[in-house]
Amino acid sequence: MILDLRFLGGVALGATLGFLINPEATEKVGIDIRAIKRTLLSVGAAPPEPFKQTDWPTDDRAKRELFRFAMWDFEEHGPKSEIRITRCISIDQFSLACEMRVKLSWVSEERILEGIFQPNARSWNLIAAKAVNRNARSQT
Repeated sequence: MILDLRFLGGVALGATLGFLINPEATEKVGIDIRAIKRTLLSVGAAPPEPFKQTDWPTDDRAKRELFRFAMWDFEEHGPKSEIRITRCISIDQFSLACEMRVKLSWVSEERILEGIFQPNARSWNLIAAKAVNRNARSQT
């Protein structure tokens, strides 16, 4: 069969050797070898270093950011509310996903929220948040 794996491997190997022997041929064909090299190097690069717990947003900063993000009145409800960050994971080198235990002054029970934080020059900004219902059963 013409599409045998050995045949296709031989074609790929032959083309690669041909382009290595005669690099000008790649320009004539329209292949950008430099772009391919940059792509291969970025694929093999190490993942971003994770944030340490000391680098996480503080509980107070998370509370202020949640009130700012939700457009709630911090002066009235903020001091009586409690927010505790329980864990964070690094999404990329610019973002953290954090789980927060939230006890708002106008809600009777504690809630779990997940939020995405990005660093700015001075601190952290909350850019997304959602409530998590850990007690809900999945329906299949």
